[in-house]
Amino acid sequence: MLSPRWITVESIERIVALIAGVDQEDDAELGDAGTGEGEDGPPVLAKVKEAPGNVSLETMLTEIDKLLAVRAIGLPLDLFTDVAPKVVAGWRARAAVESPSHLRTHPLPLRVTLLAALLHEREREITDTLVELLIPTVHRIGARAEKKVTEQLINAFKKVSGKENILFKLAEASIGTPEGTVREVVFPAVSGGDQTLR
Repeated sequence: MLSPRWITVESIERIVALIAGVDQEDDAELGDAGTGEGEDGPPVLAKVKEAPGNVSLETMLTEIDKLLAVRAIGLPLDLFTDVAPKVVAGWRARAAVESPSHLRTHPLPLRVTLLAALLHEREREITDTLVELLIPTVHRIGARAEKKVTEQLINAFKKVSGKENILFKLAEASIGTPEGTVREVVFPAVSGGDQTLR
């Protein structure tokens, strides 16, 4: 169990508020019982337990909200440094499957320990999820940007009619008179001169 010296009174109050008056049956209906959500939003604990969705901006924003909600509890980063990871994982698993009403029946030290373990582990998992979501999102942005630039170049290239012939004439004129200036050699090689080239 956690010692009171390791966790602040404010953090304990926030942890207890996560399950205050919230039952599984009420999850879809209740929104504001110590959750920081609007009336239609899910309780924070239910939101924190949710698995991430598909790769999208909306999923990233949802995961960021979860991370901010967990961090708002104010748990110290080194809270479980003296506890074996398997023990913390066991507490986390227990808190994840118990309903809020069942968690409320536990003595305060056990209740706080189980929920703190859940929040501590979920903070790490959510951070990992955000990194995993960010990588494909960056790849998608890069692919879309590359596709857009390629399309713009192709469209710009298509705007000039007979461009292959113009390029051929330019190459022929340049090779034919390599010492000449652009104005004397290249512009006259194209009908319309510099206007067409522009």
